[in-house]
Amino acid sequence: MHFHFSHRFIKSFSTLTTTTTHSSSDWRAQIKQRQLVSQVSSVLLQRRNWGPVLKTLNLSLKLTPTLFLQILHKTQHNPRISLAFFNWIKTHLGFKPDLKSQCHIIRIAVGSDLSRPLEPILCSLIQSHPAPLVADSMIQACKGNDSQCRALSSVMEAYSKKGHFMEALEVFGKMRSHDFTPSIGACNELLDALQRGEEVKLAWCFLGAMIRVGVDPDQFSWSLVARILCKCGKFENIVKLLDKGIYSSEIYDIVIDFYSKNGDFGAAFNRLDEMYNRKLVASFCTYSSVLDGACKYNDREVIERIMGMMIEKQLLPRCRFSENDLIIGKLCDLRKTHAAQMLFENACGESIRLQDDTYGSMLKALSQVGRMDEAIKTYHTILRRGIMVNESCYHAFANALCKEDQSDDAYELLLDIMKKGHNPCASQLSKYITSQCRKTNWTKAEELVDLMLEKGLLLDSAGCCLLMEYYCFNRQIDKAVALHDKLEKVKASLDVTTYNMILVGLWRERKSEQAVRLFDYMTGMNLVDSESFTIIIREHCRMKELRKAMKLHDQMLNMGLKPDKVTYRRLISGFK
Repeated sequence: MHFHFSHRFIKSFSTLTTTTTHSSSDWRAQIKQRQLVSQVSSVLLQRRNWGPVLKTLNLSLKLTPTLFLQILHKTQHNPRISLAFFNWIKTHLGFKPDLKSQCHIIRIAVGSDLSRPLEPILCSLIQSHPAPLVADSMIQACKGNDSQCRALSSVMEAYSKKGHFMEALEVFGKMRSHDFTPSIGACNELLDALQRGEEVKLAWCFLGAMIRVGVDPDQFSWSLVARILCKCGKFENIVKLLDKGIYSSEIYDIVIDFYSKNGDFGAAFNRLDEMYNRKLVASFCTYSSVLDGACKYNDREVIERIMGMMIEKQLLPRCRFSENDLIIGKLCDLRKTHAAQMLFENACGESIRLQDDTYGSMLKALSQVGRMDEAIKTYHTILRRGIMVNESCYHAFANALCKEDQSDDAYELLLDIMKKGHNPCASQLSKYITSQCRKTNWTKAEELVDLMLEKGLLLDSAGCCLLMEYYCFNRQIDKAVALHDKLEKVKASLDVTTYNMILVGLWRERKSEQAVRLFDYMTGMNLVDSESFTIIIREHCRMKELRKAMKLHDQMLNMGLKPDKVTYRRLISGFK
């Protein structure tokens, strides 16, 4: 009894001692942490060259996200130092900040003039975490201060700049549910992302929503509205904005460009006068719209008048042929190809030497606006004179040729330019090949597919599937196998329906080894269905390879690909 009591006392004392030891250890660790936080924050705030001093503290072994937040709390009143410390520990210590740390540094820096240094942090943040989680974490980080609107607006803006408008809309939704009003800058970025993404309906919905939460559209907002109206073909509504006193240089640019493209030069000049009266400065872009339209309609009077105005505004040189390359390049960048072509031809007619880049600019701009006769003529001139132009110019020309699917000349040129090493966008070429297949131009499609795969370009499956169907229908199974071998090398694949068609063709031609190999590839790519298994099981049964057939049958059931009752009864009858 006495022994039992002693044992319990010793055990209780031992537990108490252990607990006390742990508490003491934790307490000491907390004191050390507080000392380190105080030491680091003091160094940051009191020393100009704090980097070498911090290196002596072996922070890489001690710094955690929690410790970082404690240091940040002490330095937050100096946002520039806080941001510099954040970047320093990432670069020199390999510190990997968590979501909470990133949100806090954004919250601190966003109120200061540090938007540009913040961009890499925001970019990393939006790429690493889903939008709702980022928004919720930012709301938590901003609790107790008035930076919620600015911080969330910066996140919304970051998503919009990357073109991720759905994520930006999610952040906007979170802000609205918490009664936070986004900045006009963030709203404009999102509106711009929506119009760039051709999301016209969403753009109108968002415009209404931002006005309802109390954001008043500014001049740039109305310019974006004008762009959206232009995409909708509602030109008369853009004119109504001007007539209601809602205007900007960009809105006038859109209106003047529209009048000029349609040859209504009287209206274009009236709007130019209106800009002057409203103290808006017409840019090179504004005047070049009128010049381009005049060149398109070959209106010599308007050409002389607008060029005179541009010379007066010092937008064109007084000397007729000076700075040709610069002016033609600017017009090409704006896709004012009629005006660019006039200056280009005038210079060539006067035997004035133009730079190689000018020929490239002409080729690219003509291709981009779809003026293919002129683009082809320019390309032949480049070849004939041995002119070297930028790869992007050939790329634009090749892409434009892919849209000329009615022309044999365009096809020959496309082959020629690809053989010279200048490739179009893979998606554009895939569409062209699909178009050739649908027009039963099989030889053209074959040649382009071979050339594309030879260059290692990834081909869209639609064109290949049509070509494979053609081979199978015409019993050209060897061609189908050869094409699939090439597709395998670039890790491309077809759809299940086409694969099943090839399987049937291989069994029909008694090419059992190739059929089995193809089925194994299909399985590896997870491109099998109940019909695929039915085909191969049936053929193994026909060849009396019942063990293989049973194994495949079990695999089919395990994958949940059992066919319908009638097909299944017919299939298992082959095991008898």
